Amino acid sequence: MRNRLFAGAAALAAATALVALQAGPAGATVSGPLLYTDIGAPVNVGDPLSADLVSGTVATMYSTPTGTTGVKCTASHIGGSVAANPSVSPTVSGTASGPVTTLTFSGCTSNVVGVTGVSSLTMDNLPYTLSISDTAGFPVTLAPAAGSVIQATAVLKTLAGTATCTFRSSAATLNGNATNTPPQISLVNQTLTKASGPSICFPTVYFSAAYGPVKDTANGGTVLVN
Repeated sequence: MRNRLFAGAAALAAATALVALQAGPAGATVSGPLLYTDIGAPVNVGDPLSADLVSGTVATMYSTPTGTTGVKCTASHIGGSVAANPSVSPTVSGTASGPVTTLTFSGCTSNVVGVTGVSSLTMDNLPYTLSISDTAGFPVTLAPAAGSVIQATAVLKTLAGTATCTFRSSAATLNGNATNTPPQISLVNQTLTKASGPSICFPTVYFSAAYGPVKDTANGGTVLVN
């Protein structure tokens, strides 16, 4: 009876700790790792992370922030690993980070006049570094390696032949936010300007995409922010 009582108390304590940790992002930060999973498993340094577009959404590179002219892709995949996952608390903030080694797009189409198809859309100069902070709004940054730039290349099929459009981030990083409900990372209207390409390439495009849920493929859990 005593062993059963102790076992039951231990199980209750573990469950209570997990509930408290999961309640953290909805209210105040609780002490523990900045990134954790919905199954209670830790997100360890070295764990691979992976996500596709949020179901029912598309990745877009449009000519204006509120327009619908440009390129859209029905599939995109982001993958990398964890390099830092510090412990945080109500009095200690932190930033988790890691390299993004995969960022791909497929199922891309264009409604630009004169463009008959999209051969490819790629993000160049990988790896990038993805960082997530536990400050208000869970800000996310995607940064290139030192001395490099965020760059995207779109290869378009046109009535005049193939057009290769290269765009670079107007800022040092792409910026977005993470949320736990729903569990996703969103980038909205990130500005890229034309670095090279013919006149059919827009001078400026605005990149938007939402990825989630992010999975820790080492344990199968959905990654949340504390």
